[in-house]
Amino acid sequence: MQVKRTKHASGYVQIPNVIARHGSLSLEAVGLLTRLLSLPDGTGATVERITAQVSNGRRSVSKAMNELIEAGYVRRAKVQDPETGRWVTITTVTDTPETATSPTDRLPTVGIATGRAVGGSPIGRKTEEEKNTTPPPSPAQEAAPLVPESAEQGGEGEATFLNKIGREMAREARRILERLSLHKSLPLSDQEIARLAPKVMPWLREDYRSDEILQCLTTALPEQIDSVPGLISHRLRNFSPVRSTPQQPSKPVERAHCEVCEVIFPLGHAGGVCRTCKDEMDRAAAHLAAL
Repeated sequence: MQVKRTKHASGYVQIPNVIARHGSLSLEAVGLLTRLLSLPDGTGATVERITAQVSNGRRSVSKAMNELIEAGYVRRAKVQDPETGRWVTITTVTDTPETATSPTDRLPTVGIATGRAVGGSPIGRKTEEEKNTTPPPSPAQEAAPLVPESAEQGGEGEATFLNKIGREMAREARRILERLSLHKSLPLSDQEIARLAPKVMPWLREDYRSDEILQCLTTALPEQIDSVPGLISHRLRNFSPVRSTPQQPSKPVERAHCEVCEVIFPLGHAGGVCRTCKDEMDRAAAHLAAL
């Protein structure tokens, strides 16, 4: 098969060879990573939104997203707005994940040695907050004061914050499994909880609540369970929790009131004139009749 490169008139995304030839990512994950790297800054990168734009099902997109998270190409962190107090999820996408292992199990392309490695010229990191795609700054621009890297471009400050979020998610995943182990049909040992906790974290990154996760793991259990850890691991890998719809606040019940004095009647009263007002009206009518 020959690949023909076509020069487009509009923008394009550059993919390093280490991604295109990745030895452990599925083709769906490679395609999803390509799509994420091509998105403009600030684009919502949720599984639901991406599924609505492609022909793949939600399970396929969610599985590919989890592959990218485990491989270090996608990171997610919950951030609280200090002004509104609202929690939002920031998705960070990179083509150069911080991992000690090689992203591919294939040898470099055979050819004449050059001054750079195969698949070089990475395009760097991309987040929903910021991505630098502008040409190198001019000398006048370089003279401008710089914002500290930790606050503006994700230096040590961001790394420390993301690590803190990751540790909190790990603790929450363990708490969910500890609650699950209280189910009479799903007992889990401490060792099994420690082994399964990392598999719960992708659902937490998708902003599923603990009750939604527990509902998914405990609904429609088989009559005979040969291996509780195997059952939980299978559901964590192949199932998706159902998001609970927020309950609409119930409208207050309107109670009838007296047409004269507007006193409120007991619940279920049909309305009209209260007894006190009716007695006053009868006495007034009797007095007028006597004149």
